[in-house]
Amino acid sequence: MAAMSVAGRTAREPGPRRARAGPFVLLAATAGVAAAVVVAFGGETFLQLPSSLRKSGTAVATGARAASVLARRATEAATEDKTEEDEGMGERPSPPNSTEAMCKQAADAVMRAYRDGYTRQTVRIRTDALYSGDNLYREGIQALLTATIPLLESFTRKLWDGDYLKGVRTSIVDGEVGTLFYREAENALMDASVLYLMGRDLVTSPKMLNFFESMGDRLVVLANTEQASANWKVENKGKDFYLVSDSDVGVRICETFQQQSYYFYQCPINNWQMTFFRAYPHPWEIYIEDLNYQRVKVGESMEKPNYDTIIGWMEEYETANNIKVSQKVGKYLKDNQAGEGAQGPSLEDLGLR
Repeated sequence: MAAMSVAGRTAREPGPRRARAGPFVLLAATAGVAAAVVVAFGGETFLQLPSSLRKSGTAVATGARAASVLARRATEAATEDKTEEDEGMGERPSPPNSTEAMCKQAADAVMRAYRDGYTRQTVRIRTDALYSGDNLYREGIQALLTATIPLLESFTRKLWDGDYLKGVRTSIVDGEVGTLFYREAENALMDASVLYLMGRDLVTSPKMLNFFESMGDRLVVLANTEQASANWKVENKGKDFYLVSDSDVGVRICETFQQQSYYFYQCPINNWQMTFFRAYPHPWEIYIEDLNYQRVKVGESMEKPNYDTIIGWMEEYETANNIKVSQKVGKYLKDNQAGEGAQGPSLEDLGLR
């Protein structure tokens, strides 16, 4: 499907497992992992290389077919009584209104992609409901991690629909903020790893490459790499890794984790409060908050749209709805004065340049 403008469309609101020294144990042994403090999730929050690098999709080291077979076997073991209707994709999801709904959407999208053979994926989950980016420079990235651990734990628990879950083990990987959420299941095939705030040096380190290898065809998800201290984006195809000792490893990491199965992020662009939204296998969607504070979709594309494409969709919307520059700027300034807006990230931070 080609990129498409939709200016003016209003959005609708199997038995016991054998004991094993698994990947979590391997990582702990090789990295000296320290246990992180896990904060209880207090309910919903509402939103206003070598073979170790298994490429996602058809280029997975052991082959997409093998990954799909593995995923299907584990799925059948956990969901034997599900109907064909239950297993379908259902209606296209829309941007969620709560963190609970967001975590469920993200987990569902990741599992759809996994069943299609993508064993290595990336996601971006909105964290601003739990921690304001305005405080980051003053409090440091450790504060972001502390505030959002419950969010990532909730997401990890929802993988595999929560079936056969023994627990989620949370550990700091690098002594700073790179964090592993390890889903331990009764069925070993249903273990999964979510790696949060993994910077460039950490994700390309030998210990992490060994960890990816140890996971085999089990699910590995990188979450919110754009918010890591040494941030990077898979769509930049390794350009962020030019200062890393072995930049070629960064390129292969980006190839391996190129499937962005869930993406939900909000920021101001072109004086509009804009929302990126994507849930696999559906298209990427761009929304803005209109002059009446309604969420309106201005465009969609099967690939993540770049800055120029987004600006074009916005201009089409403004023309179709006779929006004057003074109107949108006035709303943006009013929202900022009321504390509802925030200084937007740079285009480089967004991966749009």
